[in-house]
Order: sequence, then structure tokens, then C-alpha cells
Amino acid sequence: MTTRDRILAAAQRLFAERGYTRVSIRQIAAESGVSPALVMKLGGSKEQLYADATPPRQSPLSPDWPDDRVGAELVRRILSRRDEGAVEPWLQDLLAVVDSADPAAARADFAAHYVERLTVRVKPGEDRRERAELVAALLLGLAGAVRPLRLLDGDDEWVVERYGAMVQALVDG
Repeated sequence: MTTRDRILAAAQRLFAERGYTRVSIRQIAAESGVSPALVMKLGGSKEQLYADATPPRQSPLSPDWPDDRVGAELVRRILSRRDEGAVEPWLQDLLAVVDSADPAAARADFAAHYVERLTVRVKPGEDRRERAELVAALLLGLAGAVRPLRLLDGDDEWVVERYGAMVQALVDG
């Protein structure tokens, strides 16, 4: 791994956990084991580091998942990203709203990327949109619980079974 790769990995972890405004070049330098000057030399600027360290968005859902396993698979993906040390998009997008100069636009972007896509997989009913929002809220809560709070750090299958059942109940209506 090159020095720049170490810097980007540290920036990615820190930005994903704390958001853009709560991360400094000094913190990135300390996390990657280099000087702040070297971070700036190899990264360009904090804005450029953020852009380079932010992975492309993925869809929160796979069309291959069976309808009766959507809840479990959504939960499993969050736990897998935690175990792999990968960026958690639910938290990253939450922090993007908090850090945004235009929170209303950031919320609309979140809704389009998550809630609208979830709505498609939630079974029809008068409250379909609300149930999709509840699914998003449950997944945001889980992502926060297992990442910054380090809760539920035990039997992943137990979590998938129980938390996934709550999500699935909303999906099924």
C-alpha cells in the first residue's frame, strides 16, 4: 500500500465516521502515520481528499434478493461492512445531510437514493411510503449502533434474524 493509499484509507474511515466538518488534516495525518504537510502534498486539499476518499454510492437493495429476505439482507450488509471495515453509506449520507450547506437538498437526495428505492420493495398499501421511511430509520439506527456505538458486536446471525425480522415486517406491511 502506497503512502497516498494509506492517507486515502484513513481519510475514508474518518470522514465516514465523523463527517466532513469534524475531520482535520492533522487527524488524517495521525491516522495514516504521516505529517500533515505530506497529507496536503499527496492529497491536495481537504476537499480533494474528501472527493477522492468517498466511494461511489451503491444501491441499498439488490433486485436478486427474494422478497421475503429483504430485511435480513439489508441488515446483513450493514454487519458485513462493519466486519470488513468498509465505509457505511447509511452513516456517510446521514453525515452529508448534517454537513451540507443546503440540508433540504441533501435530505431530498437521501430520500431519492434510499427511501424511493426502498418504497419499490415495500409491499403496496396506503402507508407504503411511511413504511419505507421506517425501514430507512431502522437501518440508520442499526448502522449507528454497530459503528460508532459498537453495540451488537456478537452473534451476527442473531442480529440478522431479529433485526431483519423487524425490517421485514415493515416491508411486508
